[in-house]
Amino acid sequence: MKRLKYYFRLYQAFLRIGMLCLVQYPMDSTIRLISIVAREAAGFLGVFAIANVVGTLGEWSIYGVCLIFSLGAMTEAISRGLLDNVWSIGSFVRKGKLDIFLIRPASVLFQMLTFRMEFASLVSFFLPCSLMIWSLAKSGVECSIGLIAFLIEFLVMGTILNSSLYLIFNALNFWLVQGNEIADLIQTFREFAKYPINIFPAVFQVLFTAVIPFGFIGYYPAMYLLGKTKMCVPMWLLAVTLLFALASVLIWCCGMKKYDSTGT
Repeated sequence: MKRLKYYFRLYQAFLRIGMLCLVQYPMDSTIRLISIVAREAAGFLGVFAIANVVGTLGEWSIYGVCLIFSLGAMTEAISRGLLDNVWSIGSFVRKGKLDIFLIRPASVLFQMLTFRMEFASLVSFFLPCSLMIWSLAKSGVECSIGLIAFLIEFLVMGTILNSSLYLIFNALNFWLVQGNEIADLIQTFREFAKYPINIFPAVFQVLFTAVIPFGFIGYYPAMYLLGKTKMCVPMWLLAVTLLFALASVLIWCCGMKKYDSTGT
């Protein structure tokens, strides 16, 4: 219990540092916020334009497509806001910056993930959140306790799954000189999560379900919310998230055993 309280206080300290960084340079933070919102809006307009022109994507109406996009964007916003430092692993490994974390009385992984927070990204959460509410309303989905409970589970599990996948491939920097390219490729694959994966060939459906399960960050939750599947998505979402979270921690631990700083 004391250890949990210690990490809770430590997390509060990192949150405070992140907030101070946000307000220290207000103009930079404002410009970054505008760029993030503009990027997400541009992505949405692209998906919306495609769905609007063709009318439907597979069996999905324009509201269903917007729902998939919004669910994926919400988890990405939270992940970038609270766990964005996962993208700095390569730099920390090559420059030997992990040495700083190794001499501190706290988990290296915990420090790595919470070292830098992008609160500006959290603000962009409200844009896809509004889009999700609109999509659900247009699709005739009524608000209920079950709906709210699932959305809470989705936001927590979806964010963990999203960051776990990023951690797995960024941790390859322990073995590769430039492992960021692979992680960047995975982030590119994530763009496919904005669309119904059943419109893609079978190989991609398997890829986004079992290998790189971005389908559980948008497609399958949207199917569950719209009543398009009999699959127990809440259970599968929990199981897949725990599996890949465990895998990411194991890969990280193996990578730390290979870490030898920068030498002399």
